[in-house]
Amino acid sequence: MSFQSALHRVLSAVARQVVVPAYAGRYRRFERLLHEARRVQRDMLFGWLRRCRDTRFGRDHGFAEINSVEDYRRRVPISRYDYFAPYINAVARGEFTALFPPEERVERFTITTGTTGTPKLNPVTRPWLKEYRQSWDLWGGKMLLDHLPKVGTKIVQLIGSWDMGRTPGNIPISMVSALLARQQRAIVQPFYAIPNEITDIRDPVSRYYTTLRLSVAEQIGLIVLMNPGTLLRLAQLGDEHRESLIRDIHDGTLSTAFDIPAEIRERLQSRVRRSDPARARELQRIVESTGRLYPKDYWPQPIIACWLGGTAGYQSRYLPEYFGDVPMRDQGLVSSEGRHTIPFEDHKPQGPLAISNGFYEFVAVDEIDSTQPIALEGHELEVDRDYYIVMTTYSGYFRFNIGDIVRCRGFIGEAPVLEFRQKGDRCGDLEGEKVTEHQFLEAASDAAQKLGIRLEYLTAVPTRPGRELPCYVIVVEQENVPGLDTAQQFLEETDRCLRASNFLYSARRREKVLGPMRLWRIADGTWEKFIQAEVERRGTGDAQYKHPALVQDAKWLEQFQPVDRVQLPAE
Repeated sequence: MSFQSALHRVLSAVARQVVVPAYAGRYRRFERLLHEARRVQRDMLFGWLRRCRDTRFGRDHGFAEINSVEDYRRRVPISRYDYFAPYINAVARGEFTALFPPEERVERFTITTGTTGTPKLNPVTRPWLKEYRQSWDLWGGKMLLDHLPKVGTKIVQLIGSWDMGRTPGNIPISMVSALLARQQRAIVQPFYAIPNEITDIRDPVSRYYTTLRLSVAEQIGLIVLMNPGTLLRLAQLGDEHRESLIRDIHDGTLSTAFDIPAEIRERLQSRVRRSDPARARELQRIVESTGRLYPKDYWPQPIIACWLGGTAGYQSRYLPEYFGDVPMRDQGLVSSEGRHTIPFEDHKPQGPLAISNGFYEFVAVDEIDSTQPIALEGHELEVDRDYYIVMTTYSGYFRFNIGDIVRCRGFIGEAPVLEFRQKGDRCGDLEGEKVTEHQFLEAASDAAQKLGIRLEYLTAVPTRPGRELPCYVIVVEQENVPGLDTAQQFLEETDRCLRASNFLYSARRREKVLGPMRLWRIADGTWEKFIQAEVERRGTGDAQYKHPALVQDAKWLEQFQPVDRVQLPAE
């Protein structure tokens, strides 16, 4: 037995006997606190307000005079990022007391990962990072408790970029996933199959290939990757390059056909040069038997941790085709500003509110645009109603509307169980129909399922085409909706499903103030080029890319040259 194998066995035993029981204790304590969620939330709020009363933001908003939640709501408006930007920009210059007490330092900034607008900076303080890590530990610990045989197996995790520059005050900027990876405890680090430096491989195909080269030879028990679309691409690429992968594993090499910087190749040598002819023969037998090289045949049913709900998670329905009947755990509502929910069950996109991570308020969707929106605490929500989530956190936000819509699915004690639905600003409203991104994506997905076709990336755009009736244009790649007859049927079914789910859309179509949908079929591979251009523009990495299923700006269509256009006949 090699030294590495012996060390891994020892660490696995420690993990089973020490780490997992410790996580079990933390989960039980958290579960008890959910029954006191109101007290926990208010303790966090008033403790943080007291500490921040002499900050510039605290003085500007009279924190010293706040003695109740009602006082807080009168003094501090619900706001979007622009309201905090002057204070955050001051912190980025090194003026920490703009948002934080004198004893608090900003260690780093993280950056948003959304697909529209300019990336925004988020301060990282020690209290924020402590709560953020603890919530991830709760999530991961409960997942391993539910799947004890996976304890001690290897982990594949793709993360964002670590070095994304510095602020004017010379404070480093990172993606939040990279920050979390660097904060992993020493006992956990040997279980990761992929070193952090792979993130620095800029070419995505080369990066995915290197990921597979280092992990296909391992017994992977857990895959952590937010975007299921990226995970599908990883599996497809492994099959496309199966001959090269098998040869590299057999020979202890890393193919020179891929664009991997020399310095990264050098750092990976200690991992790559370990040849494994036996594993290569196993993989070759899989190919000879199945004609494919899919993860379901070479990895023993790993847990997949990715987005399952909302518009970002719809592609998770295709994962079993490549990975088999595996357990899947939603990562929860996680943003650069924090972790907001903690899913505790497989195959369910909802989880209880992360009550220790901040003070949370909620505004009903139909209230958000009123002059004085009614804010509710978590225990006041109604089941099956949708709300905007508003947060106060240790990262310097006070009543920050992050623009996310969640649905209350029930309660554990006083804590709401929440499911992310969509970004709130993605809503088509040409003629008062108010079609949400989630409604559109559900309609298109249901239509595709009925027709037996598979949708990958797609986007709807509300448009006003000259003198014709306003309508929705759906953009898909040709291979997703093959043939003109299928395209017509897809439009008909999507329209029918959307009429069934949105009575306003149905009424506007019936009244003929909205025209029939149109389909733009673009060349295969266009989305991949678009995504890489967006990733390069934003500099945030592609592992957490969120594809917009609805874009409100019709000018967005100008960047595409459709192969053809399909339109339903006028009614």
